[in-house]
Amino acid sequence: LRRACGTLRASSPRPACTHGGNRGEARADGGDGMTAEIGTTTGDAGAAPPTAASDADAACDRIIWNHVAYAAVAGLVPIPAVDIAAATTVQVRMVAQLCEARGVKFSEQAVKTVISTLITVGLPRGVLGYPAISAAKAVPGVGMLLAAATLPALNGAVTWAVGRVFDWHFARGGTLETLNPAALGGRFAAEVERGKSAVKSAVRRRDTSKADDAEVVKTEAG
Repeated sequence: LRRACGTLRASSPRPACTHGGNRGEARADGGDGMTAEIGTTTGDAGAAPPTAASDADAACDRIIWNHVAYAAVAGLVPIPAVDIAAATTVQVRMVAQLCEARGVKFSEQAVKTVISTLITVGLPRGVLGYPAISAAKAVPGVGMLLAAATLPALNGAVTWAVGRVFDWHFARGGTLETLNPAALGGRFAAEVERGKSAVKSAVRRRDTSKADDAEVVKTEAG
């Protein structure tokens, strides 16, 4: 599982999304999935130095991507319900780190409640069978294959959405006390879709990298 997680993390982009407009919203990359805006300092003369806000943005983006990978790997746990519980633990830990990065007071119970509400009111209709996919692991053969092919990516997408919604709120001065998950259902649903595209893009990059490495080895061997 550690190797799988490391592979996904290595193939995932490290976005540093700006807060000047749509925080945490990645842009479509010519129909080839998603890329996030990356804020970098070029070192050109006259360029503005990094600010505390931009440093926090970059740190939060790394936190989210790391935990997307962890949650995807949690989807490979072969025991029904345990996989979802593991993903929830990953999401709570992610929000704890986002709170620390943004200077927001953390409450585990409050975060669990918000996550539960977001999933209930905001999970797109097409993935409402989330628990059913996990339960399919109890069916030998086909059920396990179906869950293994579906749940890791879904866990990653939901974790992306959880992270983006919380960070969007925190970056605007919000706290856990002022976060109204029922009012953010639409944003959460949109972020789930973006998360699905982001995870697919990361997997494509991983597969492309593996193919390139194999070609190099083949050429050198020849």
